[in-house]
Amino acid sequence: MAEILCFASHNKRRTAQRGFREWRRIFGSAFHFDENTRWADLPDEVILFLCEESPERKNSLYDLLMSAHCGGSGRDFEAQAFDRLTGLLNAYFLISDQARFECMRRLGWLERIIRENQSIVEIVMDAGSYEYSSAFEVPEPTPAHPAYEEDLQSRGMDRPALVRKFIPEALRLFKERVKRESPATQ
Repeated sequence: MAEILCFASHNKRRTAQRGFREWRRIFGSAFHFDENTRWADLPDEVILFLCEESPERKNSLYDLLMSAHCGGSGRDFEAQAFDRLTGLLNAYFLISDQARFECMRRLGWLERIIRENQSIVEIVMDAGSYEYSSAFEVPEPTPAHPAYEEDLQSRGMDRPALVRKFIPEALRLFKERVKRESPATQ
């Protein structure tokens, strides 16, 4: 008797296979990326790579977005028609923020990140991720966040700017932590 397939599950698995191909090339067998992989599941070293500015990091996120939607590779990202590119850039900034907010969460600066229960593939495939309003989705800082008091004073009105303002400091601290805890440095 033939096996019954759930098309939604099958499509999500195929999307993950396509979307994460560049990540698998970069990280090899260090981590298994699949349709259920959430930001919280990723090792610190992967989060750090996805937070720091580099051409390889940018292309890996471009490739995730393009490949998941069967739109080519990351190299084709910037050649898209203006309307499509605008949506892709919104999603790129959302995904970049998600990685950086996960970094801040691991530092104790954020209690949780927006969409934390969704897999990365679900976020990439969610039409809302491609809307301009997604850029304003910023989690509430904890008392450990350097902008916590300022956020309280502004009653959250300036939260997107305040939380992002400390991304460089968060990356510096996170990088130090990753180096300190890395087995290669011990």
